[in-house]
Amino acid sequence: MRQFYTALVFISVLISTNAFTQEYKRNNNWTIGYVPTIVFNFNSNLAFDTLLQVNGLSSGSCISDTTGELLFYSNGYVVANKYGYNIENGYNINCPIGTLYSDFLGGGGRFDQTSIILPKKGNQYYVFSTGISDSAYNNFFNNGINVGYDVLNYSIVDMDSNAGLGKVTVKNKILMQNQEYVNVALTAVRHGNGKDWWLVKADCLNHKYQSFLVKEDTIEGPYYHNITDTENYCAFYTQIYFSNDGTKFISDIYNHIVDSITYFDNNRVDVYDFDRCSGAFTFNNYYIVPQDTTSYPAYDFKAGICFSPNGKLLYLSNNYTIYQIDLEDTDKYNALFITGPDTSINYFPWYSTMACAPDGKLYIGNYNGIRPYMSYIDSPNVKGLGCHFVPQGLWQPYNSNLLQPPNMTNYGLGWNGLCSPLSIAEVDVSNDGFVVYPNPTHNKFHIITKTPNSKKEFYNSVGQLIFSSYSNEIDVSRYSKGVYYLKCGRYIRKLVVE
Repeated sequence: MRQFYTALVFISVLISTNAFTQEYKRNNNWTIGYVPTIVFNFNSNLAFDTLLQVNGLSSGSCISDTTGELLFYSNGYVVANKYGYNIENGYNINCPIGTLYSDFLGGGGRFDQTSIILPKKGNQYYVFSTGISDSAYNNFFNNGINVGYDVLNYSIVDMDSNAGLGKVTVKNKILMQNQEYVNVALTAVRHGNGKDWWLVKADCLNHKYQSFLVKEDTIEGPYYHNITDTENYCAFYTQIYFSNDGTKFISDIYNHIVDSITYFDNNRVDVYDFDRCSGAFTFNNYYIVPQDTTSYPAYDFKAGICFSPNGKLLYLSNNYTIYQIDLEDTDKYNALFITGPDTSINYFPWYSTMACAPDGKLYIGNYNGIRPYMSYIDSPNVKGLGCHFVPQGLWQPYNSNLLQPPNMTNYGLGWNGLCSPLSIAEVDVSNDGFVVYPNPTHNKFHIITKTPNSKKEFYNSVGQLIFSSYSNEIDVSRYSKGVYYLKCGRYIRKLVVE
């Protein structure tokens, strides 16, 4: 039997790959802060390092390689390598229709979702950014017409160039222009096929989301998705995010007007279900947290939103408070007060945006950046006060400008088992998972697995589940000829019915 098993493994045409077992390490470094930028290294225990170059890249995005080593980072206008130096051709990457706004910012970015980085192929990467054309800049600063951000563009970074220090090989390619985005809200999630990406841009003034299907060599779209329910005003300070598994999407882009007063950062967050195969958004619910206008020196308006790692809870930070929302509870007002200011009001810099790190903790940025501390939530998957808010629990010695966590996606998210994988080498496959023979066949597949009573799922070529079974013999004689997929645990086999 052992010789038979070995022979079957040897002649198998399936390709073993560990692609997605290592992709998650692309999240293992965060670049945070301003002059200098600090590296949060999560490869083992959290460690800190300051970059060699005093480079003022705040409010940025970053990415590591599949070993967990930082590759490069960006604020949407400049790309810097792991040492903090601008890479070749990496300046003014967000300026396809003029540099006035970049010049005004001094080459820096101010808002946390200005850019996002997505792997392309090999050691190449897309850097997507939202910018302002010279005409929009002049309309705002000279004519008082506020159209805000109006350009979505990308550049391509090749990290094999310059002895691994990188080079921008394609620069300022326009995806959309003459838009009325107002804000920079930009995020992404891996397509359910385990290879491509959905890039999503908020177009809240027009009550839409724009999505793009980002492939290795092409970008398709835009596809438009109408916002189900909006209020009266489009927020400037805003965020959009996907859950870790990519099945939920949240947005806090809406504001409201009461008695002619605009509450510029409404305390509402909208939740959508998301189909990673089709890219479709389905409105699910919205939630409201209290907005205190009396207890603090300024209005306690919204700062950031963040999913718990398991996607069951939602955290919303205001200037002075943090709330937890139970997404399994449809009550729109179920928000639980977690904490107020983490120090005395006179020394409190306001909470900023948040993100969950690879160590499972939720880190909270500081709006004014006047101290080398960050507060965090130790157990964000725990419902209630047991999530354990730790005031000023993280300290580093390098600077006092710890601002927003970087804008990143879950790079380790793989095939969802529903969409058709593009090839058997692009999903998580291993020869020691299970063996199917004969393959091809016209009547029955026989299965050898280390766990004989495990569940087997049989999919057609477009990723639709046909049936599931615990049997080690599958009769396919009544099915049409073609390609099918068999899933057992986390392993996948490509099958051919003749």
